[in-house]
Amino acid sequence: MINMRYKHLGLIGFMILLNVFGKTWRYVPKYYKSMAYVSCVNASYYLLCRRHLVWEFTPNGINWKILRTAHILIVSPLLVLLYLSKLPESRIKQIVYTGKSILIACLAEFFVHKQKLIQFKHGWSLLWSSFMYLMMFTYSSLFTKRPFLTLLLSILSSVFFIMKFNVPLKTNTLVRGDLNH
Repeated sequence: MINMRYKHLGLIGFMILLNVFGKTWRYVPKYYKSMAYVSCVNASYYLLCRRHLVWEFTPNGINWKILRTAHILIVSPLLVLLYLSKLPESRIKQIVYTGKSILIACLAEFFVHKQKLIQFKHGWSLLWSSFMYLMMFTYSSLFTKRPFLTLLLSILSSVFFIMKFNVPLKTNTLVRGDLNH
């Protein structure tokens, strides 16, 4: 049986290879802002939800900070680059392409979940992941044309998810004086 650590490394390597063979590096100058946007959104998830993660990669021998950093700085931006670099011009073709991209991403996540490389908590499911992929792909595309609108939509989406999954934004800590009351 393959060590879980190597499965994570294989997943990261696979994403890199998809981009190498797809020659997407040519599009980095065009889409680097969208790639940075997705990295920031991903990092914000870990910051805002740090005590109430709804999905989490199972570290399995890899330092969790390194694993999260790899997904924030490598996997998510490369997934968006792969998507944007092949995005068709016509609106109908974009809808079909986005649907296929979501399906492929969900199938990959299903496989990763079955391999126990990611776990879902607090009511998260593959259905919610599909909705998240829809937002990630459409927002990253929209970010190239309308960055401020995209940021507004991202904030509204974050508020929705925080409310839907009851994410506590501050912790209740006891102060010494509170112990007596």
